Amino acid sequence: MTAITLPPPVDIDGNTKKAIIDGLKRVLARLQQASLIDPDLSYQDLIAHPQPLEHFITVFIAHRDQCDDIVTAKDGQPVRDDDKMLVCNVSLNQIQQLLVRTCAKKVFEAEKTEQTVTETVTKKALFGLIKKTEQVEVTRIAADPIEERKVRELMRYIAYGWQLPLLEAYRQHLHYQQVMAIEEDVLALRTADAVATVGKFSPEILTKVKAAAGPDFVDILLNRPQAIAGVAVWNREMYEFYRKLLGDHAWDFFARDKSFFNVVAALDKANAKVYGEVLCYIAAENLEEIQRLNIDKAEVLVSSLRSAFGNKAPVVLGHPNLGKDILRKVVDNLLHMSQEKDKLMTSFALTCKAMVPTVMEWLAKQPRA
Repeated sequence: MTAITLPPPVDIDGNTKKAIIDGLKRVLARLQQASLIDPDLSYQDLIAHPQPLEHFITVFIAHRDQCDDIVTAKDGQPVRDDDKMLVCNVSLNQIQQLLVRTCAKKVFEAEKTEQTVTETVTKKALFGLIKKTEQVEVTRIAADPIEERKVRELMRYIAYGWQLPLLEAYRQHLHYQQVMAIEEDVLALRTADAVATVGKFSPEILTKVKAAAGPDFVDILLNRPQAIAGVAVWNREMYEFYRKLLGDHAWDFFARDKSFFNVVAALDKANAKVYGEVLCYIAAENLEEIQRLNIDKAEVLVSSLRSAFGNKAPVVLGHPNLGKDILRKVVDNLLHMSQEKDKLMTSFALTCKAMVPTVMEWLAKQPRA
């Protein structure tokens, strides 16, 4: 996955700004006339609140043909490419960026609180001949320098309507050093939950994982931010090994808890290849049972279980009680078998298929996690 790109920066003069605002007001009025937007919504309310602005952007995209006489390209044609230059010398994507950043600025500024401070002031009386010093209480907006730096950094990466519902999550869950660590890849966080998950990791962890994962870092943020925890456990060599071994399932593997990785650490690369995608869902307790086998017998058992249970394998092998209730006896039996690998694979495939009804009955009786 390649990095998500921002629209080109826009530096507008007074005339361009006026043209953009006039155009936006006309578009708003047109959509209101069509009963697509709340008729009582003012332009000032639109740019000050994330929900109405997100709705406005969504409605415009869906009904842009109703505004073709307002939003026109330099060649006079209707605009269907949001990067195409308009008559006002900016693109629709750049206008969206301006709108969203304006709204974000208002939202972040609204979070500032007032505080009452006592200040010493000097007043003059009798034509300035007498000076009088007194203490007065003054109400000022509290300014947090670190929070202000975070907002300035965030504003560099705020450009799209879909980010509007995330503004509160940005404010609540991310701090300045984390934003500095992930930089423009913040655009890969598409939900409030994803933002909150990333907010749990220290800047040092984020920096380490971004360096280890390289271009994959964006993919991690898009698909499974919790995988950051697992990537941080392994060195670069082992990260690349499991990434290649598991492909797109790698994020499920890296998202697992640290106690599971303590068990996986006992596997060498050859043994890990035997398990493959099973490592994305097998419970640590069950993995420990199978690790009692040598590599050939482990391959026999893992292959037979995957074949027998099919798409039920994740829920079966993922249950932590399977090891002590069922798998332990199976492993014990396999330990004492001395057939050649090919013959063992054939016979054990039949054994595992015969186990399916019993195991599924056992599974149905297990308490829900």
